[in-house]
This record gives sequence, structure tokens and C-alpha cells, in this order.
Amino acid sequence: MLAEGALVQRLSDLVGPAHVVAGSGASPYVVDGKAPQAVVSPGSVEEVSAVMAFASAEGMKVVPWGNGTKMALGGIPERVDLVLVLSRLKGVVDYEPADVTATFRAGSLLKEAQAVLGGHRQFIGLDPPHADLATLGGILATNSSGPRRLRYGASRDLVIAIRVVDAAGKVTKGGAKVVKNVTGYDMNKLYIGSLGTLGIIVEATFRLHPLPAVEQTLLASFVSVNETREAVARILDSPVVPSALELLNPVAARRVAEQAAVPWSKESYGLAVAIGSVRPEAVDAQLQTVKRLCHETGSPEEHVLDGRLHDAFWRATRDFALDDGLTAVLKASVLVTKVAEAVRVGEEVAAKQGLALGVVCEAGSGIIRYHLTGAAISPERFQQGVAEVVNRLRAFAQGAEGNLVVLKAPTELKSRVDVWGLPEKALPFMRRPKAEFDPQRILNPGRFVGGI
Repeated sequence: MLAEGALVQRLSDLVGPAHVVAGSGASPYVVDGKAPQAVVSPGSVEEVSAVMAFASAEGMKVVPWGNGTKMALGGIPERVDLVLVLSRLKGVVDYEPADVTATFRAGSLLKEAQAVLGGHRQFIGLDPPHADLATLGGILATNSSGPRRLRYGASRDLVIAIRVVDAAGKVTKGGAKVVKNVTGYDMNKLYIGSLGTLGIIVEATFRLHPLPAVEQTLLASFVSVNETREAVARILDSPVVPSALELLNPVAARRVAEQAAVPWSKESYGLAVAIGSVRPEAVDAQLQTVKRLCHETGSPEEHVLDGRLHDAFWRATRDFALDDGLTAVLKASVLVTKVAEAVRVGEEVAAKQGLALGVVCEAGSGIIRYHLTGAAISPERFQQGVAEVVNRLRAFAQGAEGNLVVLKAPTELKSRVDVWGLPEKALPFMRRPKAEFDPQRILNPGRFVGGI
């Protein structure tokens, strides 16, 4: 391993001295308690390639970093020698509005991309947590999505071409906008969600959608979570085409209502349905249908949001967090018909462990986020409690044809639970691409499924 001074000099030769930090300057880039020897910020695909070729030759372990919003995801890394930050790699590569596609560099913030596309009344149908801070590369590496997934799909559905730099520095392209692909793999789907363990995403081409001219949200309150199950089922079985369909438990609904200054019963479960269209009358008609269905299934009150309140509500829902002391965030995927039960089971298990729980669900997609806090208990008791919640809810999710992963948790907790939870029989299929694309285990070793 090179000494710090020699390492900084070699990296400075590749990207310029202003874009390399070490020592105390690297402290903001600690990953699960492991500090890097140096942090490097390439400004082009060629510089990313050169840095990776150097790291590979030196046997250095590299952690890709976008803007840091998703760095809590993943297992504890085996080693962190070099953090490679992509924030300088930003901007439009190609955009023709008539083609309804656009290519961006991976360090571009999602909000920057949306601003460019919004000038032509188009957008990328992604709204993950912390969307104002997240980079496109980070969103894709974690396959992150949000409420709009119901209508527009997840990252894998929206990316049609991709460009990556592998562990040895080789630049590879895949997808619809290139001449040659790699035989045997769907490159887009392979890299999206792989947490940077197979290659570093440097560019991506997205399929775009038109911005709805009008979008409004109906908020409905329910006394019990069981009532929401019938409401969701009837909405999904109706002619209504929601952009998003979210279910919040009372803890989450109360916090979101306070942050967004919207009317919602404080002790009720909340159902939020967003409707967008090119015609105001189409939105009104669909909202009236949703309101009727909610009322018929037990909602005592409904409210319609538009404009600033609509935007504020979805921002608060998308970025929901509990910051009352120790925190952990879990994400489950289950059958849509099991969402309400998953909320109820989560509340029961958390209560038994003395933990507060806020739940935000993509009720139409079967995605549930459990936000756990333990303000009044010790760190050890919190870790024990969350570990039990993980085991119980993972068993439930797998029984409902899904799974549960730990999105965020203290490092000590990660050492006592399986962050990813995939069945053992799936691991050989996950390890094969890693062995082929990164046999030296240069990229993010230990952070992905099965310690990949």
C-alpha cells in the first residue's frame, strides 16, 4: 500500500491536486466507521477510468460515492482505501425532446436533470427519498424509487442505455443507444441496484414522460389499517390511474401533516392518492371517484390538495424520517394484498420491543418503509430490539413473496443482522457477475448481498 503522500501525488497527477483530499479532509467520507486513505473526484469519464486502472494495479478497495444520500445502505465494507466521488461528473450528454430520451452524466443531481427537462414539459419519472440531493448515478446504483413508481416504474424500467467503468478502468456501454452490448447480460438491469460492486455508472440514458399539466392529491383518513386495505383494493380495481398511492400509519401521518401544514387527522391512518392529467376535468372526475371509494370503505373525511400544499405534502412524504435519537430504517416488499397486514405486524413487533415506528408505504406497489426509533432506551437495547424486528418482519415479508432489507442502521447493528436477507440459493447467481467483472474485489467489497 502506498504511503499517504505518494498516493495523493499519484492521484493528483490523474485528476489535479484540487480534487484529492486525505487525512482529516477525508473524514466526511467514512463508511460504517472505516475512513478512506484518500478521496478523489474525477471530472470526466476518462479520469474515472484512469483512477480505476490505478486502483486496480495497486489492489486498492474503492467505494463509489455520489452525493452521499444512500451511503447508509449496504453491509460493512471489508476495507475502504479510496472513495471515488462523482459529483464533478455532471451535465447533459445528449437530449432531443422529440426522441423523449435524454442522457446525463452520473454525478448530475436529479433536480438538475428535471430542471433541464422541465423546460420542455418532460421529466424522469423518479422521486426517491432526498430527491433534491441525490445524484442520478447514486439513484441507479441503489435502484432507488419513490411514490411515482406506481405509474412510471422503477429505475430499471426507465433506463434504456448505460455507460460504466469497470474495476480495471475499462469503459463499457450497454443498452438501446449503443452499437455493441455485452453478450449474455442485460447490462442496464445488471448494474442498476448492484451498489457499485460491478462497475461505476458514469452515464445513463432515460426514457422520459410528459409532465402532467394538472396534478392534485386526495387525503383520506381511516380509523384502522384494515379499512385501508379495502380502499386500496377498490382504487386499484377502478378506472382511476393514480400517479402515487401512499399509506401512512398514524405516527408518519402526524409528522407529515405537521411538516407540510396539511389537514389530516392526527390519530388516523392516512391514504394519499395523487392524480395527474393533461385536463383539469379528468383530474376532478378521478378524484371524485377516489373520494367516493374512500368514503364507502370507512373514511370519515377527505381533503384535496393542489399547488404548493400538494408539492409540500409529497416532499414531506418522500423524505419522511424520524430523528428522535437512535434510528433505523427497513424496507420491505410484499404482495399488494399484504400491505395493510405488514403495517399491522410492524406496529405490533415494534411495540413489543419498546420502539416507536413510523410507516410509509407505496400501497399500490407493495413497498413498505419502517422507520424505527428508540429515544428512551439504551443503544444496546435498541440494537437488540431492531434485530428482533428485522427477523420477524423479514420472515413475514418472505412469506408474502417478498423480502426485507436494512436501509439504514448503526454500524454495530449491521454486524449482528443480515442487511440484505436474500435466500442462500440466490447467492451463486449474484456472485457469478462479481467474479467475472471484478475478480480482485476492488469495488465496494463486502457491501452487497452475501458479502459481495
